[in-house]
This record gives sequence, structure tokens and C-alpha cells, in this order.
Amino acid sequence: MKISNYMNNTNSIMEKNTDKVQKGNSQTNEKHTVGQSVKLSISNEGLEYYRNRIQQSGQEKYDDVVQRKELLASKKISDIDYSYEIQKKAAQQNQNVDTGKSALNITDKANNYVKAYAELYDEIVKGYENGTREIYVADENGPRKLTKDEELSNLDAAYKKTVDDFVTMETTNQHARGIIGEEMNKISKITSRSALASDYIGEQKTKGKDEIPENLTEKMYGAITSFKEKYTMIHHNQNQLSQLLMSVKI
Repeated sequence: MKISNYMNNTNSIMEKNTDKVQKGNSQTNEKHTVGQSVKLSISNEGLEYYRNRIQQSGQEKYDDVVQRKELLASKKISDIDYSYEIQKKAAQQNQNVDTGKSALNITDKANNYVKAYAELYDEIVKGYENGTREIYVADENGPRKLTKDEELSNLDAAYKKTVDDFVTMETTNQHARGIIGEEMNKISKITSRSALASDYIGEQKTKGKDEIPENLTEKMYGAITSFKEKYTMIHHNQNQLSQLLMSVKI
């Protein structure tokens, strides 16, 4: 019992001493740290250089803001979505062609995308030739004027994406129509629903098979390649150009 009490007392004393040592070391380190000071010296030339850099940076940003404000006011700055412009013109073509008697088939829709591209291409080229087209975009360096080649390159990229999306969508739709047709044929054999299925089958027969033309993607690409080759030779002749724009197709 005495030995146990002695050991407990000894451990308690050692723990207290350890705490005192750690606290003392901590206070010593704090005093040592506080006692050390860091002095930074910058020459007059360095201060002047730093001041000038700040002023120049601020002025550049201010000039960019002023320029952007002026361009916005003149409606010359624009982030053009060329894919949207193609879709919009194609939709207009669809409305002009669709008389309400029958829906447009896949070939009609494809040709309207080709015509939409051709019209936009003509607008861009003529705009730069006449000096009436100024399109600016804003990037990390501030507002910047696009060149004709940049716009035409952007239009080509948008057309490619539009064609790929269009062909993918029509392929999916064609597959879905095939599945629905098979199901309707099965349903037509059920007396209670035969009328509904028969109406659907009859409607599809009236429309005819709207299958995707073979190599549609390549044909739509090839159509604009052919258009651009002809456009280069005749675009200064308004009559021939009008005929080309009307006749362009896959």
C-alpha cells in the first residue's frame, strides 16, 4: 500500500514538472518570436515603378470599359451563336416550304439547313466587302474585332455541329417510328383497339416512308463545299448569285 501511494505521488509530481517545462518552453518561444522583427526596405525607384504599374493597369481596364460601352451602344459587339442563326433561318425556310398539305420530309429539312448556311455565308462575305459588317467579341484582352475568315470559320464549325445533331436526331426518330409501327401492327389485331392502330397505320402509309437518305451527313457537307466553290466565281453577279442561293441543295 505504501509503495503504491509513493509511486502515485511520484507520477503526479513528474506530470506537474513536465507541464511547467512545456509551458516555460512555450513562453520562451513566444518571447523569442516577438523579439524578432522583419524589416523590408524598398528603394525610391522601386516604389515609383510599382506606382506606375498600378496606374497603367487601372488605365487599361478603364479604357476597355469605355470601349466596350461604346461598342454596345452602337450594337457592334456581339457574341454570335452561329448554330442558332442557322436553326433560325432553316425554320424560316421550313415555314416558307410547308403549305400545310404535308409535313416536310428529311431531305427537305436537310436542304433548308444547306440554304440557311448559304444565306449566312453570303451575308458575312458581302458585309466585309461593303465595309458594313463589324462584329466584336470580348475576350481576356478586352473587345476585339472579328475578321471575315474568323466568322466564316465559326460558321463552318456551327454548320458541322448542326448537321451532326440533325442526322443523329433523325436516325433516332426513324428507329422509334419502326418500333411504334411494329407495336401498332400487333395492336391492330386486338379488336378493342384495332381502330386506333388502323388509323395510325393508315396515316403512316399516306405520309410514305420518310427514310434517311444514304450518306446524308457527307451529302450535307459536300453541298456547302460545292456552294462555296461556285460562290467564289459568281458572287459579284447578282442574278447568278440569286439563282445559286435558290438552287443549293444536297
